[in-house]
Amino acid sequence: MGLNMTIDLGVQELIVLGDSDLLIRQAQGEWKTRDLKLLPYKQCVEDLSKRFRSIEFRYIPIIYNELADTLATLASMLPYPGNTCITPLEIQLRDQHGYCNTLEVESDCEPWYLHIKNFLQTGKCPEHANGDQKRTIRHLTSGFFLGGEILYKRTPDLNLLRCVDVENAEKIMNGIYAGVCGSHMNGYVLVKKILRAG
Repeated sequence: MGLNMTIDLGVQELIVLGDSDLLIRQAQGEWKTRDLKLLPYKQCVEDLSKRFRSIEFRYIPIIYNELADTLATLASMLPYPGNTCITPLEIQLRDQHGYCNTLEVESDCEPWYLHIKNFLQTGKCPEHANGDQKRTIRHLTSGFFLGGEILYKRTPDLNLLRCVDVENAEKIMNGIYAGVCGSHMNGYVLVKKILRAG
């Protein structure tokens, strides 16, 4: 289901993280799949994997993947109606410091990420861009991910940060600063609240 969802989103490059050493090594082709019940699943993964420009399977020990383990346990308790579309569950988990960059308002009122988003959508740079600017835009896009109409910035630990324009950033900041999330918080807690709201 996860591979199908990423294909539907138009993802071309994917890293699959799993806490089953056996399944990851089978998906990587390092180990053979001997269980007859698993052969159709292995074939399905191989077929779906061909639809990506690049796909990588990585093993993560379960002690570093508690959230996925909890979700798998919950999912196993629910009946799955075969003909129902399941909307993906969006979960935000932040136990680290958040970082932000201050950006000046663009003179043309366009969002700061407009050229990056356009390049990911169309594969084309702006007509007025020179060679250096085009190289910069192509280089920058490798650090971003487009999910539908929403642009995300990739972090080194594979988290995605939603990109917002000045207007939405001000709404988020004003809502939090006005005390919606509590008025007595230090800077670290405030940054976490802002990132959750984004």
